[in-house]
Amino acid sequence: MNRRLFIALSLAALTPLPRLARAAQAPVVFVVHPFDTPSHLFEHFRPLSLYLSNVLGQTIRLVIARNHEEQIAMLIDGRAQLAYLDPAPYVVARENVALDILAGKAEGCMAFYQSAIVVRSNSRIRRLADLKGRSVAFGAENTMASAIAPRLMLAEAGLKLSDLGKVAYLERHERVALSVLHGDMDAGGLRLDVAKTYLPRGLRIIAKSPSLPPHVIAAGPTLPAAAIQKVRKALLLPDEAGQDAILALGENTAFVQINDSDFNALRRLLKKAGPP
Repeated sequence: MNRRLFIALSLAALTPLPRLARAAQAPVVFVVHPFDTPSHLFEHFRPLSLYLSNVLGQTIRLVIARNHEEQIAMLIDGRAQLAYLDPAPYVVARENVALDILAGKAEGCMAFYQSAIVVRSNSRIRRLADLKGRSVAFGAENTMASAIAPRLMLAEAGLKLSDLGKVAYLERHERVALSVLHGDMDAGGLRLDVAKTYLPRGLRIIAKSPSLPPHVIAAGPTLPAAAIQKVRKALLLPDEAGQDAILALGENTAFVQINDSDFNALRRLLKKAGPP
């Protein structure tokens, strides 16, 4: 081998790698709460993870948390750098760790959404007051759409949880809907768009909530500012590959700009709803 070439290659081998190259060896962890089955979540979120990985030039590892509490803990202790957060857990997490909202999820050009309380279509229950002494299923305790908002709706109708015959927190929307359909529970709290998909199968909506803030993708304090800007831009102004990845989350899905101040009304609502 040419002596000069040998020396050049040897010096190159001894030269420290750039910081970005070294950082690429440690993946960015993107944690999602378990609002659906793990297989469905990986199916929907893997394209987005791959898209953002290409944007950052760094591996993104998708993790499904066991519950909202674990997801929040991963942000607080730095095990996760990115998270797809339900609005209520975002508020809780934001009280304990500095989070940057990168974008809010919109469906059909609408970022805000509603909750619903459902019963079986043949049920004699017609209004919320009829639920006194009855069994009601909710999703995860800290979930806005399927637990906190439905509890507030009951409170506004004059019902406390202690007024119900039975309360169950079933974690996922699917479990709530099926528990009502199968007759295990008299009523259930669901996100309105999810509830509508079960109407043909035998559910009926008896109450709807006001508009609620959307899910967000947020960055924890351990994600560098430059990476935060890249991910935010990739979500708000996606290229063709990004649009395809975002649509994998659901038909007509897009990301829009959302600010922390958009959650102030929710913060007041959470205080009013009280503990589960």
